[in-house]
Amino acid sequence: MLIILGVLLLLTIIWQWQQIRQLRVQLLNSGLTDQLTGLYHRHHLMTLAEHEINRAQRSNIKVSALIIDLDYCAKINHQFGHYAGDLALQHLAKFANESIRDFDLAGRFSGEEIVLILPNTDEAGALVVAERLRAKVKQHPLVLSQHKETISVSVTIGIATLQTETETIEDLLLAADTALQCAMQQGIDRVHVFQPSS
Repeated sequence: MLIILGVLLLLTIIWQWQQIRQLRVQLLNSGLTDQLTGLYHRHHLMTLAEHEINRAQRSNIKVSALIIDLDYCAKINHQFGHYAGDLALQHLAKFANESIRDFDLAGRFSGEEIVLILPNTDEAGALVVAERLRAKVKQHPLVLSQHKETISVSVTIGIATLQTETETIEDLLLAADTALQCAMQQGIDRVHVFQPSS
């Protein structure tokens, strides 16, 4: 009888330890990820991306960044409500996650922008990822069950690739944002690659 009680006590302690461990992981993750999209928060994304930039510069490898803007997010919010805008952003985040590798980084950068950091990826590779993501989002309309309708969603994407050994993550994202602004000047639902002269 004493052995059975000892075994039960041991099992209870192990179960409680596993529960505490699981809670610690949840707490850690809740501080690093955006609650709406499940992607990294901007601060954590920037920290991880800076490490990738440093590693790339030491190893002389390419790193690319994509800034993805959800087209007409304000219009979606106005026409269907902010909940629909949140769903559209979750829709984009899902496809962004499906378009990248396990070691790539994805984070919510601002209200309606998502950033992807692609280590070991040159401009041509980043363009493939961007076009694949753009097409996937466009091919899958967002279903709004509360409105009983679907809405088309599209994205515009700016791409930049690390050019020099002295560039920082801020430089890379500024270049990607410049490419995004160039794309948006030409319309929506498109991809633009940063050119140092642009």
